[in-house]
Amino acid sequence: MTAIQKLIQEYGNPLEWDAATRAATLLCMSVAVHTQYIVWALYQFSDWSPEVNKQYVNTTLFDTHATYIGAIWGLSVTLLILALILRKRFPNNIIYEYIATFYYSITLVYFSYFIGSMNLATGVVLAGAPVVGFILFNVRAVLFAFGASLVGQGVISYATTTGQLPYAPLIQNFQEANGALSSFWMETMYFFAAPHLIVLLVLAYQVLTQWRRREHEIRVLSLTDSLTQLSNRRSILTSLNHEQERSSRFGPSFSLLLIDLDHFKKVNDNWGHPAGDKVLVEASNALKAGVRKIDHVGRYGGEEFLVILPGTNLEGAYQLAERCRKSLEALEIDLGNGDTIKITGSMGLFCNEKDQSVSTDNMLHNADEALYKAKDSGRNCVVRG
Repeated sequence: MTAIQKLIQEYGNPLEWDAATRAATLLCMSVAVHTQYIVWALYQFSDWSPEVNKQYVNTTLFDTHATYIGAIWGLSVTLLILALILRKRFPNNIIYEYIATFYYSITLVYFSYFIGSMNLATGVVLAGAPVVGFILFNVRAVLFAFGASLVGQGVISYATTTGQLPYAPLIQNFQEANGALSSFWMETMYFFAAPHLIVLLVLAYQVLTQWRRREHEIRVLSLTDSLTQLSNRRSILTSLNHEQERSSRFGPSFSLLLIDLDHFKKVNDNWGHPAGDKVLVEASNALKAGVRKIDHVGRYGGEEFLVILPGTNLEGAYQLAERCRKSLEALEIDLGNGDTIKITGSMGLFCNEKDQSVSTDNMLHNADEALYKAKDSGRNCVVRG
């Protein structure tokens, strides 16, 4: 396994990350965002930036807060390094998540003050971060951080509406002289919003993909017999009900085949349950190979199997049942110790071609009676009900 494969295996599913890894990811995001702000500011105040851009930015304010911004960036890096160092010793300490989510929220409140709380970047974070946060992080940690950020935003908003603080002090000339929106600030807001939007979308996609995959796996497991990989009893009976409903409403007729492996108890008694399991698996494979793709094969219970044959009359179903019977009869199951087992199956067949409104319970009852007749007739045969 390559290093990349190991990395994907260990970190590919965010839902399985430990607390320290989740915190480190969020702190890494904080470092990236804070770096983005610093790089943007340094560029705007450098000689490389077009002179016309300087009319849109309050350079005096940035000079005043430059030390604080640098300190925040340094603290972000320090917290990230600490999380990575302590991760191996205390991987699941919930305090990591409290610190990371709180720090991420409060620093964004601080930076959003400079460009105004009513902007695209702040909206993306306020709308998207809690949703992804509730999925990935401890719920209480997210609620604590989200509550603190809302209080912070509320205090700043109130202070700006009462004139105690200026609104968006970094911004100058948000509108042009003709009243049009400044293209400089429009592009800047998209620039600030982009990393949050991209990360939130990637994480949301990754998490939802994992959820869908797990949901599918759970659904398959709930409908599949773990040994034979056929439909389990509940699943095959659900298929039977669906087919009966379709047949009674629209036609055509359909058939069902109830199969019992002959003398299966002797297999377990003489060779043990592992041998019995192998017989069930081989018999299942033979039955699946003997039917059509539209047919349903399920383990009805123990050594019994139920086969549903849509759109099949009694004569067609009998021919298919005979094919399945011969497939079972031809099996020679190697136990791996020099012994082989031969098996056969008794089969009861029933078709609703005479009365398509017959209930599934009656169909199963008739197939079961036909199965017992097959056993009484010497086994290894198909009897029509």
